[in-house]
Amino acid sequence: MSSDPPLDQEEADNPLRPVWEDTPDETDANCRPEPGSPSHVAGITDMDLLLATLADASDALARLDARVAASDTALHEGLRARLALTEAAGWLAHAHSWVHPLDLALRDAGLTAPVALAAFGAGARALPHTMAQPAGRLGWEAPPLDTLPAADQGLADALAFARLLRLLPCGGPHPFGDAAATANTLAGRGVTIDRDALAGWWNAHAPAPPPRHRYGARRGEGRAPPLLAGAIAAQAWMEGAITDPPEPAPALLAAFGRLVRLAPARSVFVPLWSAYPAVGFGDRDTLPKLRSEVADRIAGWGRSVSWPIAGLHLIAESARMGLRDLDRLQTAADKGRGYLAVVDRRSRLPEAFEALLRSPLLTPKTLAAQLRIAPQTATALLRDLQGRGVVREVTGRGRFRAYAV
Repeated sequence: MSSDPPLDQEEADNPLRPVWEDTPDETDANCRPEPGSPSHVAGITDMDLLLATLADASDALARLDARVAASDTALHEGLRARLALTEAAGWLAHAHSWVHPLDLALRDAGLTAPVALAAFGAGARALPHTMAQPAGRLGWEAPPLDTLPAADQGLADALAFARLLRLLPCGGPHPFGDAAATANTLAGRGVTIDRDALAGWWNAHAPAPPPRHRYGARRGEGRAPPLLAGAIAAQAWMEGAITDPPEPAPALLAAFGRLVRLAPARSVFVPLWSAYPAVGFGDRDTLPKLRSEVADRIAGWGRSVSWPIAGLHLIAESARMGLRDLDRLQTAADKGRGYLAVVDRRSRLPEAFEALLRSPLLTPKTLAAQLRIAPQTATALLRDLQGRGVVREVTGRGRFRAYAV
């Protein structure tokens, strides 16, 4: 008679038996919500929606970051400059003041008149591309006369916001590297900061980069993914009385600016305001919310959408908008470079075209300074490029003109 133990006893005593064979599979558990609960009626749980939105935002931002990193220098700089203007325009739209990104670029170049002219029938001189849009939610509507000075100040604030975004992925000291740098960066934009409250927020909520070494998982144990951590940190900023009154732009800059040059945005900043068509018109002093039809589309009819979900969705949509802009810029670059491949080697046309790729728009004076040529020569180069159909004039005027790809 054999003295071998029974088969089940032998398997139980086997030290090499995989541990997962003794662990119930997660599919064996009933993870479905109880019938009649709100999650069951909606068909999706809040955690499901949060994770799906987080995955979507991470994927879209990673694609944009990889595409920009693989682009040549002209496209890299050009996309960053254009996306910064689109972000500034989205921030203005949240503040109930829609302005076309090209008009922001014209204002930055000093080529537009004061916004007050819009109230006296000369809006095309102040905001030509904005006025060309159909009136309505995303079209220009002349503000009341008593708000016109604030409208001009809003444009100046938006341009300062865009300049800061352009600088974020560049080298040099990180504007949001630590609490002190964050306070100094925001104070430079005229934001009044409670530095003690900021230091407490930084220690508790500032998103940290993932560990770089292979065995660093224990250091990041319990840490939320970077984009989700940024959304949570922005909400904590608004609730922490760090600025008085609370403002969404500094909150989002501090929360997501920390992630620039790290994962998941090494080549671009984290865009959020560019998805302005999805932003609902609400209180301008709160974090942006989704329009009701957008919330219904992603969460189901009648369901409220929390800020982290709304913020992650806006990041995903903004990153996809950046990808579309990069595609358009790449198409224009291929077309222009193809036309200019056969010009004389002594011609400055290719250099002028590369400068136009880097900037949202250029004036003859600016191009002359960049190429160290006479303004008349720069004007001739830009007109030649316009005649070849690779650039266009964007002011609609006969004098003091500007050109864009």
